Amino acid sequence: MKILFVAPYLPFPPQTGSAVIMLNHIRVLSSRHHEVDLISYKDRRNSNDLGELPRWCNKIELVQRPPRWRVLLYLLTRLFIDPLPEISRLRSHQMRRIVAESLSGRRYDAVLFQTLLAAQFRPDEYSGAAIWCLEDPPALKTKKMLAMCPWYSRPLHRRRIDRLRRYDLRHAKQFSCVTFVNSEDAAEYRNAVPGACTEFVPHGITEESSSSAVVNRRNGMIVITGNMYHVPNIDAVDFFCRDIFPLICERQPSANLWLVGARPVARVRKWAKDPRIKVTGFVPDVRTYLRQAMVSVCPVRLPVGTQTKILEALTCGTPVVTSSAGNHGIGAIPGKDLYVTDDPREFATYVVSLLSAENWNELSENGRRFVRDNFSWERSAEKLEKLMERLVRATTPESITA
Repeated sequence: MKILFVAPYLPFPPQTGSAVIMLNHIRVLSSRHHEVDLISYKDRRNSNDLGELPRWCNKIELVQRPPRWRVLLYLLTRLFIDPLPEISRLRSHQMRRIVAESLSGRRYDAVLFQTLLAAQFRPDEYSGAAIWCLEDPPALKTKKMLAMCPWYSRPLHRRRIDRLRRYDLRHAKQFSCVTFVNSEDAAEYRNAVPGACTEFVPHGITEESSSSAVVNRRNGMIVITGNMYHVPNIDAVDFFCRDIFPLICERQPSANLWLVGARPVARVRKWAKDPRIKVTGFVPDVRTYLRQAMVSVCPVRLPVGTQTKILEALTCGTPVVTSSAGNHGIGAIPGKDLYVTDDPREFATYVVSLLSAENWNELSENGRRFVRDNFSWERSAEKLEKLMERLVRATTPESITA
């Protein structure tokens, strides 16, 4: 197939979850002998650093970002129209024109528009197979986050939810399919946006080599990973440090907690006052910490998306204790692949048992096997490939006139 990716940002370097997904899908689809093109905005800081993208892509077309004065104009004029300022910031007549020209004449079998931000670039007249890779449902996610937000900001978030819903209703039906990273989110979105065709394409994870998984574990080391400015992660840190970690320390005095992730906000940094808790800030590779930890915990309370932090830990052979929301979209078997509980005392008991090496080797091996069997990038790209093939058959002129 001839495939076009339309992205609001370059997937290299892969600094976000969306970029990681896009980069690996491009890599695997190219290795499966599909012809892959990419249209994206040029990176203002590293415009010449494309990594291995030129090797995987047949053609890369980079569009100059709108000048700052025009970005400001769009932000002001569309303040009450676009649901997110990021959408207004990326508006570009040039990008729309280049995408439209590329899609004229049905040159591509399938086109993938990456994330919420790219929907605005889909030409209204295009009738080919077009996929909106939404990954997480923003309106549903924001609604579930309301309880985690300060009371004074909730009216603003409610207005944002209404705008996101209208945005979904306007755009979703224009696409052949809207994809998410798990089946639960796909079903929930389909119920919220009548008429939308949804499907899930699972996240992938790069498998650790056996040599990198064999390391010396640090006694009592517990780790929480994730961007430490993201509201669900902040809430998870507060919940664990306030309600669970003290229970662990009562029974395991050697316990120490590492909060590993970029841009920790004040609510996260405050926990470093406890000498048993370390806040690292940005690190080049979280796996360095995961390979040393005895336990990785994921006490998130927002059941949306796929918690890749769990997949990363399991791939490193590090046993995981998570909430039911953390296991949402992953579907690991509790007690076999990892431990799952929402009760603080039971959560602490599971962590203490792993710090004491009870069932540690069994969960370590089972968790690594679970990710290998269910979350490889090859498996993810194969699911996407089959979806595109089905949509191409449904949108070819022969099938339409039959």
